[in-house]
Amino acid sequence: MFTRKPSTGPFSTARGLSPLIVVCVFLFAFPIVMLAVGAVRNQDPSLPANWGWNGFRTAYTDPATYSTLRNSLLLSTAVTVLGTGIGLLCAFLVTRTRTPLRRLVTPCMLIVVALPPLFYAISWGMLGNPRIGAINTLFRDLTGTEATPFDVNSWTGLIVVIALKSAGFSYLMLLGPFLALDRSLEEAAQISGASKLRTMLGIDLPVLAPAVSGVVILNFVIGLEFFDVPLFLGTPAGIEVFSTRIYGLISESTPADYGGASALSLLLVAVVMVLVGLQWRLLGRRSYTTVTGKGYRTDAWDIGAWRWAGTAFIVLYALLAVVAPMAQLVIGSLQPFFGGSAGYSLVNYRELLADPTTVLALRSTLFVAVVGGLGAMLLALVVGYAIGHNRTRLRRVVEMLTWLPWAVPGVVLSLGIAWAYISVPGLRQLYGTVWIVLLALIAATVPIAQRAIQPALAQLSHELEEASRVAGARPLRMFAGIVFPLIAPSFLAGWFVSAIVVSGNLAVPILLSSQNNATVPLLVFELYTAGETSRAAALFVIMMVLLCLGLVVLAGLARLLGHLRRRALAVPAPHPVTRSAPATLG
Repeated sequence: MFTRKPSTGPFSTARGLSPLIVVCVFLFAFPIVMLAVGAVRNQDPSLPANWGWNGFRTAYTDPATYSTLRNSLLLSTAVTVLGTGIGLLCAFLVTRTRTPLRRLVTPCMLIVVALPPLFYAISWGMLGNPRIGAINTLFRDLTGTEATPFDVNSWTGLIVVIALKSAGFSYLMLLGPFLALDRSLEEAAQISGASKLRTMLGIDLPVLAPAVSGVVILNFVIGLEFFDVPLFLGTPAGIEVFSTRIYGLISESTPADYGGASALSLLLVAVVMVLVGLQWRLLGRRSYTTVTGKGYRTDAWDIGAWRWAGTAFIVLYALLAVVAPMAQLVIGSLQPFFGGSAGYSLVNYRELLADPTTVLALRSTLFVAVVGGLGAMLLALVVGYAIGHNRTRLRRVVEMLTWLPWAVPGVVLSLGIAWAYISVPGLRQLYGTVWIVLLALIAATVPIAQRAIQPALAQLSHELEEASRVAGARPLRMFAGIVFPLIAPSFLAGWFVSAIVVSGNLAVPILLSSQNNATVPLLVFELYTAGETSRAAALFVIMMVLLCLGLVVLAGLARLLGHLRRRALAVPAPHPVTRSAPATLG
């Protein structure tokens, strides 16, 4: 009987894991600690400290604090119900029925997840504009009235737009559990006389309860952390949530109330981390078994004429979440000014590309997207590899530290990083440069990058590495020659996803960037708030085109790596040859 040997390598011991823990503490935990320090510092980070509890006193005695907290809770609850419901229905239609067009759902959801929240904020800000938005204009033309059926600058608009985005996460997280459902359980219930609706409510949903509860908590956390959409769509309507209030205390108060913003951030961090801990506890205790022995089946349901209703729902969601926003963004960018009737032209693109500010923003965004995405993937790769090769309790510490940014809204993380880097003399010079923005975006993106690379690392057998070490290869040579070539396609895909997340992030750069290193999302925000909506749309279209070109390059590189990998696997291993004395003639 053979037993698997414990992993050996640079990360297999607690001592070997210590340097990685130091890096993770500096990147992820240090900003949160400094956020707590900033709450009692009561002064601009660049000025001498003035210790006291004024920040807590002013923040928590202001009635606006509790009204914005109530707004955030209401928004998160509504988004959770609607987003989870859409994800559940789509997952059911795709995995359990023969609904036409069901194969379009997964690609559509991947696009929804990949698109930055800023995309939805701008495009739906144009689609649902109460005066000149396409939806309201079309309704008035068809009915001949002056009614406004949909105002995106309202509670309904905020809930619908954020729910369309969060439905993509819900679907992708529920797809696996739905695929694992055993059809024989449903047949047993129907043989006992249960209807299909009762079977779904009494069999499927209880079995899926752990996965659904995890998605509910995740959607609630996402709703609390949303910043871009409430800032763009809620602010004009006077709707303020907790994240936008934290930003307002710094950007709109004179002088900036850093202490109050930090004090409010701590409350939001506490609420979100409790929810994340609850999610881990629920998912960690999942013990429902659906994949059994020979009787395991995954046949689809015959829902009869309801499949056409399912098709209509799929079409409606694709139209609202992908087609209409993209079309509106492109059409709006071709208008000299939004809502005008002067025809279409490329004037916005010409003016933007001729503006040095735009060119500088594109360069900064390209730099932080490529380098930040790569940095996040490299750190996620090292962390994932270390966790998989370590059996000490310290690996849980590393895992918790890397997930900490996921439990912190972007605007809160950027505030904590500002406190952390300005308070340390050696790091103070980074403030206002592109480097602090880059480090903050890497820290915010590592949880997503880790999700992208972890499945590929989990598929690797340790025996491959052990054989390499037995042959005399050093750890670095073994990693570069065996591990990385096998995970290269997943690494490239994760790099591209991380680059998209970094390039579309507004919450982090909005407090850390300066005029010399502003990214495209920050410039888009300035154009949009200044009323130059068409130019903002054109700038975002330019960024999306550059991302598509990057996707083409990465796809070509992935094909090349796949070809080289197949050629390497096709070469037979050399056999040992026994040498003998040369034969003689005669």
